[in-house]
Amino acid sequence: MHKLITISWLFLLWVAPLQAQTQWFNPQDNDGQAHYIQNQAWNEDGGNYNRLPSRAKEKVRSDVWNLSRESAGLSVRFQTDSKRIQVRYQVTGGYSMPHMPATGVSGVDLYAKVGGKSLICYGSYAFADTIRYTYTVDKEISPKAKKEYELYLPLYNGVKWLEIGIEEGKELTFVPARKDRCIVVYGTSIAQGACASRPGMAWSNIVSRELDVPVVNLGFSGNGKLEEEVIDFICEINAKAYVIDCMANLQDRTAEEVKSLAVKAVKQIRGKSSAPILLVEHAGYSNAPTNVGMDNAYRTPNKGLRAAYEDLKQQHTENLYYLSNEEIGLHPDSWVDYVHPSDYGMVQQAEAVERKLKEMGLVRLRE
Repeated sequence: MHKLITISWLFLLWVAPLQAQTQWFNPQDNDGQAHYIQNQAWNEDGGNYNRLPSRAKEKVRSDVWNLSRESAGLSVRFQTDSKRIQVRYQVTGGYSMPHMPATGVSGVDLYAKVGGKSLICYGSYAFADTIRYTYTVDKEISPKAKKEYELYLPLYNGVKWLEIGIEEGKELTFVPARKDRCIVVYGTSIAQGACASRPGMAWSNIVSRELDVPVVNLGFSGNGKLEEEVIDFICEINAKAYVIDCMANLQDRTAEEVKSLAVKAVKQIRGKSSAPILLVEHAGYSNAPTNVGMDNAYRTPNKGLRAAYEDLKQQHTENLYYLSNEEIGLHPDSWVDYVHPSDYGMVQQAEAVERKLKEMGLVRLRE
């Protein structure tokens, strides 16, 4: 018994100094002086990691509202000279899904930003009531003492609270949210990030990172359906461009119904903004080449979207662009299941969007 007590005290004496060596910082503890959550279009409520403002709760369907409280596409940027970085936080829901790992659903993802490049920083992690990630960045990758980092937040979970820890005696400074015009993505589970293995691999996050432009992720899982109430909120955003990618949620509609919804959505946005609009076709299903029903299920909404685009162009709708299934060009092995891309598929989707944005004259791809 005495031996057990002695070992317990020795353990406490060893752990206590380690805990004392970490300083913790919360990006929401800012006294209202700055906004540090990147890619969050509305900050009028403050202190949360939601993707729609609280006033949306009474205007959009409950499924959309609940999904908007998941932190897909949001990130935190900071600068520190610490070589050891820790992250601890709690989430609102389950850690994983049958087709998507906990690291994508509920994990975070840290990138170091050096010389115009984003370098992945792998971290060890533990999923418990409080999720913890630990990163060691001890290689001299930058001449500056303080390196800049971007921490991507969970794709399919809400964040209750989050803190970033650094070594005692080191410094951390949060980078205010960018105020330059963003690209808005309105879409489905694929846009939200299913089934990326980690947050940085969601295609909207890849586009944001590769093109160095803010991207607001309004992917709402199975509920991105070109709804007027949601588009009302999208129209509030002073966007550089709007990417509409909802076809995978409209597979139960006729081509004519899809055409009507798409025309209405474009006109609704165009009534508020002259910014370019990119219409994106359904990227397809993994088993479409072998299953007639699945083949028809993605071709039908695409047929309706193409008809809407052609009608709108005939009506001289300006700044309207189109990304076809063929241009996206997913490989037969690009999916996790029948519709959700793997990391490989996410990269292909991101590259297709990037190419189209370049053609639209909005951004210049890095050489």
